[in-house]
Amino acid sequence: LLRALRAARPPAELGALLCNLSQAPEGRRALLDRSRRAVQRLLGLVRWPESAELRRGVVGALRNCCFEHEHHEWLLGEEVEALPFLLLPLAGPQELPPEQMEQLPLELQYLPPEHQREEEPEIRKMLLEALMLVLIGDEPEEGMENLLQVGIPEDLEEKLRSLDREEEEEWRKERER
Repeated sequence: LLRALRAARPPAELGALLCNLSQAPEGRRALLDRSRRAVQRLLGLVRWPESAELRRGVVGALRNCCFEHEHHEWLLGEEVEALPFLLLPLAGPQELPPEQMEQLPLELQYLPPEHQREEEPEIRKMLLEALMLVLIGDEPEEGMENLLQVGIPEDLEEKLRSLDREEEEEWRKERER
């Protein structure tokens, strides 16, 4: 299966299979085996333009791997540098003030105007879950214990839902053209 990741055009079904296998600890261990470099190959497929099915499975497998907290430092470190791969599909084409732009990883600075966010809401959700898992970890600092259970003010939550609906409607209109 890991050899199939090296193919010029990996089969779309491979993503779902890896996602399912990564639900088991043995599957996550195989993907996180540093000598196999499977995680790096998965990260390279996060923006695979030819198949949403493959992207969905790959992102799901990566998210599942993020449950292995002892690998977070390696995933974020120089050997893997997963953060830009997880953030890029979430980044939009809007411009930021220069001081905010400079704080972003180089891969996310000054994106071209044609850059688009990941169009599949399910994939965006899994990317956010992976980011939360890898950035928060399993042992939050004192005072941060309930970060995953923080209540979002109703007005902000409604605004975010409204923005999501607008974005999905624009996406549907573009697909119908």
